[in-house]
Amino acid sequence: DAEILICEPMVVASLLRHNPKAFPRLRWCQSTYAGVDPLFSPDALGVPGTPPPPWTLTRFAGCFGPPIAEWCIARIIAHERGFAASASDEAARSWAGSREAVTGYRYLSSLTVAILGSGDIGGYIARAVKAFGARTVGFSRSPQRKDREGGCAFDEHTTDLTEALRAGDYVVSVLPSTHETRGMLGGEMLAFASKERGGKCPVFINVGRGDVIGDSNIIPALDRGYISAAILDVFETEPLPKESPLWDRSDVVVSPHVSGLTLASDVPKVFLANYERYEQCLELNYVVDWKKGY
Repeated sequence: DAEILICEPMVVASLLRHNPKAFPRLRWCQSTYAGVDPLFSPDALGVPGTPPPPWTLTRFAGCFGPPIAEWCIARIIAHERGFAASASDEAARSWAGSREAVTGYRYLSSLTVAILGSGDIGGYIARAVKAFGARTVGFSRSPQRKDREGGCAFDEHTTDLTEALRAGDYVVSVLPSTHETRGMLGGEMLAFASKERGGKCPVFINVGRGDVIGDSNIIPALDRGYISAAILDVFETEPLPKESPLWDRSDVVVSPHVSGLTLASDVPKVFLANYERYEQCLELNYVVDWKKGY
């Protein structure tokens, strides 16, 4: 009989699968995760064409931008400066033994970072790399909107995915999992990032959702020179199976989905800010569009 529910999307989806009429009086559900894709699975929403639930769903958002931006900056710098090679040299007591790896770096101010997904998290990443002088190109399916400060986080914005892929020395995906984005970077899409297609053979970073590009598409993209390295925090299957060939690649970094964790102390802050708006009959923050899936 709850009117307001704070819950994990997977739990709500499970309850709906068990009983599609589980929430007869529900008006608002506050997710404790940023990703709400479990609620958009066919067995949770019903057969295609079924009307969306009558209640409002809001994402847990507004907190992940800074930590994910920090993670991306750390990974970019670690890659450029050859920190892994330095650690190996230290373990081997070899002074600059990996000389090319530790001296052949580029300044961030010379790089272009293309960010796929120009929402809240993408904007934080853009502002973080711009603080180091990098140029930023944002991609989304809709035109760029101004951020909370009334400005634009990106130096350039495009609705053309191939243009964004060609532009970046680093391509960072923060795309959500929706019916439109699943497999978006699969097949030969990353070929547009190759030098043969006018790109820069970038480093690919994924901090969004793993099903935007299947795990099996990463290695062919590396072997064919579409991308030069892959730094992955999310995967199509999690945990990443031990038999996955991604573990064995020196040009792949595997991270266990930790770039932006939900802190228990942040959940009440997000909920209470929205609850005040709910009480005042104002539009809630981070409302999920049932048609778009995010």
